[in-house]
Amino acid sequence: MIPFIDRIRNRFCIGRFCIVVDRGMVRAVTVKEDRREIPYILRTRMRKVNEIKRNVLSRRGRSREVRPEGKASKDPAHLKGKDVSFGGNRYIVCLNPRQARKDAQDRELIIDALREKIKGGPKTLIGNKGYRKYLKIDRISVGIDQDKVDYEARFDGK
Repeated sequence: MIPFIDRIRNRFCIGRFCIVVDRGMVRAVTVKEDRREIPYILRTRMRKVNEIKRNVLSRRGRSREVRPEGKASKDPAHLKGKDVSFGGNRYIVCLNPRQARKDAQDRELIIDALREKIKGGPKTLIGNKGYRKYLKIDRISVGIDQDKVDYEARFDGK
């Protein structure tokens, strides 16, 4: 990224700018190097980054409304956001209540289907990744792990 930043500055005579990148574009080493050079906005996967899972999402704070709920389904999504600082980083945690409702509904459908599949025995469950993440498997029984269900609910709409 540093050579790219230098080319942009030289080509367009730009002193200050901010880079916005998707999570797949920047490695952790590059991010650490570039922090001194230029501010950036990086989208991250909450479930994959321990700092976010453990510390950022659990921070209390009031979300502010960024965009109100629309009347029609084609209106832009209702959006709330909160600013969290942790470990020298600033995080903006966004919440889309419409997406949160959809995520919760999708999970409930999976759990309902899982309850039915459990009756057929553990072999019917092995191939389905959507089911596996909610299972608690003991030596002789298979059940739904409510802790895992509750854990996944933390990410609804975010």
